[in-house]
Amino acid sequence: MQAWIFLYVTKGVEPKIVTKMMEQLFGKNQKSNYGQYEYEIDGILPKGDYIRPVRAVLIVKEEHMYKVVELFKMNKIRNRAFEIKLELEDFEKSLIF
Repeated sequence: MQAWIFLYVTKGVEPKIVTKMMEQLFGKNQKSNYGQYEYEIDGILPKGDYIRPVRAVLIVKEEHMYKVVELFKMNKIRNRAFEIKLELEDFEKSLIF
């Protein structure tokens, strides 16, 4: 299966922009009414469609590549992208090592 690996650098970018970008990518848990209610807000990458082997490295399925590129470009995150081949089971385990 075709996938893309992104190597990105957040050095020089404001921390609040990096946090917002990560929330847009992966989603977040939101609490309301002083923690009485908790719900999950989805990001642009559904669970099981990406792997994060280490910090600043992201492996995504081919169908989500353009969304990630646009998000990085919008937030001025420097990155490099490479096309790779992975087995589908690697995304199900979410670990490749």
